[in-house]
Amino acid sequence: MGQILIAYHGCDATVRDNLVGGFTKPLPSSNPYDWLYDGMYFFEGDSARALKLAKASSTRPQHKLTRNPIATPAVVGAIIEIDRLFDLTTQSGIENFSLAAKLMVKAYEVNGEDPPKNQPAFEGDTENLHRAFDREACKMVHALRNHANTEAIALAAQISEALGLNVSGSSRLTQQQMKELEIASLQIVNTAPFQASRGAFEQGKQVDPSSAIFDDTHLQLAVHDLSCIKGWFLRPGDKLLTPEEFRAAEDAMSAAKAHRTAQKPRKRAP
Repeated sequence: MGQILIAYHGCDATVRDNLVGGFTKPLPSSNPYDWLYDGMYFFEGDSARALKLAKASSTRPQHKLTRNPIATPAVVGAIIEIDRLFDLTTQSGIENFSLAAKLMVKAYEVNGEDPPKNQPAFEGDTENLHRAFDREACKMVHALRNHANTEAIALAAQISEALGLNVSGSSRLTQQQMKELEIASLQIVNTAPFQASRGAFEQGKQVDPSSAIFDDTHLQLAVHDLSCIKGWFLRPGDKLLTPEEFRAAEDAMSAAKAHRTAQKPRKRAP
């Protein structure tokens, strides 16, 4: 059993109700601003911050803060079980990221190209929400991990085949042979793909000019393996929409989608 995390997703009330009711399945996003790479994004342990995003997306549709527009701001809670977490809040995670970033930059240089840069997502964005460099480095982290796992599986297969030849059909293996197979099997487990990524996102305004704390800072969680999401729940005090409320929310969502379609696409950094 992996670690259990409680996280919150800011969304439209129709999305919340459909997830809680089991009428729809979660979908990963793959946007240029998804800095932890592709996945479904959550605020870990912070429902208030998730609602703040949902409200901002609703009141500032021109900034396209979320993949889909939000007409009726809401929050859905998720119970997530993770065995393999790429954690950028730890030294190990930062070291993996640093190595991947260096390799990524070098790969771009070899091709005679400039690596992507973190840039503003819209005019007036001082936080560089379009974190293309970080996304590309995280993508490299996962690529390196997947490559290591593929090699580990191939090595284990080679050892198993060699052991089969050595024992000539016998089911008895020497202690050394068992050790080799055990090490190879453990390497497969240790390099299995990450199921989710976690990162601290410093954001907002300083609470005081002398402070190092920013008022929108949060822990973000990107779930890559959606089977890790074990259940959905409403926050205490929240209720599912009535059928009439749900229909009204659906109409509002349709209008919000039509409005977004009519807008010019958001400028994307190269």
